[in-house]
Amino acid sequence: MKCKQCKSYIGKNESFFKTPLFNFCSKDHAYEYGIEQANKLRKKAEKKAVKDDKKAHAARKRDFYANDTKTRKAAAKLACHKYIRFRDLGKPCICCDRPLGDKYDAGHWLESGNNPRIRYDEDNIHAQNVYCNQYQGGDSDDYEGNLRKKIGDERVERLKSMKGGTMKRTAQDYKEIEDYYNSKIKLLEEA
Repeated sequence: MKCKQCKSYIGKNESFFKTPLFNFCSKDHAYEYGIEQANKLRKKAEKKAVKDDKKAHAARKRDFYANDTKTRKAAAKLACHKYIRFRDLGKPCICCDRPLGDKYDAGHWLESGNNPRIRYDEDNIHAQNVYCNQYQGGDSDDYEGNLRKKIGDERVERLKSMKGGTMKRTAQDYKEIEDYYNSKIKLLEEA
């Protein structure tokens, strides 16, 4: 027989302490072994509690961001603009007809802040050089002329008729917009 604690052999003639599962050379060793096992179980339980807390926190964070309007709005805008940039890749700037280059924006003809009903309308958003969009204020005059050539007068007038107004969107609405544009990006990538 071996002592479970110190691993020394216990002779037949030596006195020993026996438990239902293990043999020990003394009561002290049985006590020490019990303390060590209890500490191991406590540490294991603490690690599990920390892991469970992290999982619960991550789930709460996911739920928060899934239902947070501000986060969903930013994600919808990002997906929409990514789609527009991908759609107009290789085409000239809608304002100046110059090549877009490596870095360009998805610029709105009718600004998105004052026109929430057409903020995500693909007819209203086209690829623009950074200079035209950010430093020329969107270059609205040339934009409209080139837009009429690109999509036609009827669609431009439709955009004008939808100008202004208010629109209250929920986090779910923004999530649907994001999913819509992500699916369109995926289709373009596959084509």
